[in-house]
Amino acid sequence: DLTTELQKSIEKKTQRDALRHIHNKKLLGFFARSGRVSGFKAFMGTLIGVHPIINMSQAGVMDSIDKARGKNQTLQKIIDYMVKLDDDIKGHEIIIGHTNAPKEVQPLKEMIKKQFGDDLEINVVWVNPTAGSHCGPNNVGVAFHAIHR
Repeated sequence: DLTTELQKSIEKKTQRDALRHIHNKKLLGFFARSGRVSGFKAFMGTLIGVHPIINMSQAGVMDSIDKARGKNQTLQKIIDYMVKLDDDIKGHEIIIGHTNAPKEVQPLKEMIKKQFGDDLEINVVWVNPTAGSHCGPNNVGVAFHAIHR
C-alpha cells in the first residue's frame, strides 16, 4: 500500500540523515595531491605522525574535524566522537570500513566494544577503490547512527 511505502521511504531517509561517518588519514600525501594542504605540510605531518580525523558532512564533503598523533590517540578520538554523537548506537548497526588495513580493524572494534558493550552489531567492510582513492591506503573509519550527520 502507498502509505506503508511512503512511511518506509521516510524512515530510510531519516536513518540515512543520522548516519555519521568518521575516519582517519595516515598518509597526508593524498591531501597534498587534492590541494587541501601544501606538500610541505603533508610531508611534515606524515613525518611526525599527525592524523587528521575526517568527517563526511551532510553535503558529502570530507572535512577535517580534529587531529591526533599516533594510532592509539587517533582511534581514541574516533571513539570520543562516537560517544559525543551517540544516538542509540546499540540499536543500530555499526560499520567499520578500511582501505586495505585489516590490522587496524581489530583494535578499533575492541575499543568500540569496551566503550559501548559486547552486544553490538559490528560489520567490517573493505572500502572500494573509488572511495578509497580520496583517503589512501591503511585507513580505518566507522559509520554509526548519530544525533546528526
